[in-house]
Amino acid sequence: MLLIFDVVEIGLVFLILYIIIDFIRNRTSNLLKRVIIYSFVFYILNVIQLTTGGIYIPPQKEFIPQFQLVPFYFIGDWISIYQNKGFDWFFWHSVKLSFYNLIMLFPLGVYLSVLFRVKRSSIAILTVFLSSLIIEIYQVVLAYLGLVGGRTFNIDDLLLNTLGGSAGFLTIMLVTRLFESNHYWQGKREAS
Repeated sequence: MLLIFDVVEIGLVFLILYIIIDFIRNRTSNLLKRVIIYSFVFYILNVIQLTTGGIYIPPQKEFIPQFQLVPFYFIGDWISIYQNKGFDWFFWHSVKLSFYNLIMLFPLGVYLSVLFRVKRSSIAILTVFLSSLIIEIYQVVLAYLGLVGGRTFNIDDLLLNTLGGSAGFLTIMLVTRLFESNHYWQGKREAS
């Protein structure tokens, strides 16, 4: 009998227990930072669930790893699908999956700035890239071990994840600067 364990459900049980213990011990000190940390852990659980589809118990037959190492192959897929079938379900499904890969690590870029106080975009981009690389590697390893369904290493996922996470970081940095600039000008007006 195959069981597929939902990473979010299992992780959420432990996260809720931790939150309860944390509130008993620390009450409301540093509450905002702690809530951001809880939301980050919940986000990570969801990324793991999205990228694995759940954990298979018992492990299934071994999976032969597949690698897609051609950058921007998804664009060729779009063109090919469009030429063969037009704007059908397969075309829009492919576009949707690419969009999901683009936005999946957007929150990570935000967390890098807000939670981890990263200031340099080069460090943020490298961190997002390495996070995406880890995701691609664990997908192949877990699939090979039979713990997840047919996952592959896809360079396009790596590129789109990195672009999305970088956009998240740059967006929060821009919003922060705009807020600080607006706050500065309001202070100047009130002083006049």
